[in-house]
Amino acid sequence: MRHTILSLSLVVLTACSATGKETGTSGGNAGSGGNGTGGIGGAQSTGGDFPAGVGGGAPKPTGTLAGKVVAPEGTIPISGALVYLTSTPPPAIPDGVYCDTCVTLSSGVPHAFSKPDGTFELETYGAGEQFLVVQKGQFRRVRPITITAGAMPADPTATRLPSRMDKAAGDDIPKMAILSGAWDDIGTSLVQLGIDADQIATYGCQGFNCTSPFENYAELSKFHIAFVPCSSCNSGGNGEIDNIRKFVGAGGKLYVTDWSYKWMDYGFPGYVDFELISSEGDACTVTEYDAPATQMDPDLAAWLGAQGITNPVFEKGYTRIKALHSVNTTDLEGQPTTVTPKTWISGQTPNGDRPLTISFEQQCGRVLFSTYHSESSTGLLPQELALLYVLLEVGVCIEDPIPE
Repeated sequence: MRHTILSLSLVVLTACSATGKETGTSGGNAGSGGNGTGGIGGAQSTGGDFPAGVGGGAPKPTGTLAGKVVAPEGTIPISGALVYLTSTPPPAIPDGVYCDTCVTLSSGVPHAFSKPDGTFELETYGAGEQFLVVQKGQFRRVRPITITAGAMPADPTATRLPSRMDKAAGDDIPKMAILSGAWDDIGTSLVQLGIDADQIATYGCQGFNCTSPFENYAELSKFHIAFVPCSSCNSGGNGEIDNIRKFVGAGGKLYVTDWSYKWMDYGFPGYVDFELISSEGDACTVTEYDAPATQMDPDLAAWLGAQGITNPVFEKGYTRIKALHSVNTTDLEGQPTTVTPKTWISGQTPNGDRPLTISFEQQCGRVLFSTYHSESSTGLLPQELALLYVLLEVGVCIEDPIPE
């Protein structure tokens, strides 16, 4: 059976399972090439017992729970986060790379998805001790909560995505490795977004002549996300490229920017054509450009708009994408499938209107590429916010296709 990527930023659909219960499966349009727009991650099944309605009918809500989901730094709203109540904590998210399947919610589990401004409201049933779960991708916070009748606000600390992993406290974040080079300090961007610096494994690799987790799959497989920000135009050796392919196929996320494009291009050829500056196939132009956005993923645009950003300019671009292509490949089960890259952002480059940020799925994982740098010296640039958004959005789950 072919698997696909499901959008989790919209609604939860229900379908009968073999046991006769209804299981919630996130639905919506998957976007170009089946890329999701809001995966929640953490393969699991969860639920709770809720009081039946009068005469044994559907349960009647007794109140509401409202709040706002924000990034680890405490103010940036998170769109499309899954918020739900459960009588038991969800199973742990695996420590290393894994194939992420969709969260399934038993019938009647109160849940909601946060809006572009991060706000949510869900109905509550009965009263007493439960667990509040807030999750987006592999960021998840679980906190005990005492539900009372009527309208009640959620504790803001319970709806703030965690800045570090602390499973005992109910906090999960993805394990991240950065193969840092001369430019594009993604580590600083992640810290500005609220992630604790000691939670990011950084390998200093000027020119990539160094020891890195890419050289040892056992080490690479300990991570969920690997970043290769802009550096020299070198790429990894054959062994490292093979490990990257294996990592992504197993469910890992690979994020590459600008001059490091060969790490993507050599590992996953055929998806992207670049504007070349030499007959030898070099795309590392030294001419910097800023690209006003001409089109963005609608949900990304709505999220930036909720923060007052309507006409962003994406700065410090060098490489330029010429064209994107569909590629015939295989799915999770080795069956033939066709994958088309999704354009998250396009902008006006010196060569015309071109994609700036793209992603595509590869078996169970994702590959992302941006033509521009992410870091800024002061404050958060729109492209750093876009980094957070796309990073969360591609933390998608894998599930059977939803019937039409």
